[in-house]
Amino acid sequence: MTFVTLGWHDLRVLLLSIVASYLLAVPLGWERKAKSTAYVGLRVFPLVAVSSCVYVILAQHVFTGADSKEQSDVLQGLMTGIGFIGAGAIVKEADEAHGVATAAAIWTTAAIGAAVGYAYWALAVALCLVSLVILDVMPWVGGHARRTIKALRPSAKEP
Repeated sequence: MTFVTLGWHDLRVLLLSIVASYLLAVPLGWERKAKSTAYVGLRVFPLVAVSSCVYVILAQHVFTGADSKEQSDVLQGLMTGIGFIGAGAIVKEADEAHGVATAAAIWTTAAIGAAVGYAYWALAVALCLVSLVILDVMPWVGGHARRTIKALRPSAKEP
């Protein structure tokens, strides 16, 4: 078994990536904890981002040269596995499903961590910001759309 020792530069990059993944995931976890009934939030979201980041970084160091195609397998496995975590956030009651936005946000958080791991910093920040806008603004837009559609429908009492 060969042990890999990281130089100071690699160690700094690793630690910076972990911290960045954490910091980009906290606002999403905060938003979900504050505005949804989900039981996930400030612990799950950062854990998903940080672990995704580390898996991607590990794949970059382990699968090099002729094995570099294996990195896509790591990414595919990661996204599939995170889907199972997200599925646990979905609850079906009567004819309604709750927690779908939280499940999608968990999956998005994994993508943020992976983007940081691959050093696509701008993509990670943009995805975090777009996700926050979607989670904050779209419920208002949806409510406005429902009210507009309801107002435009003819009443059931009219012949």
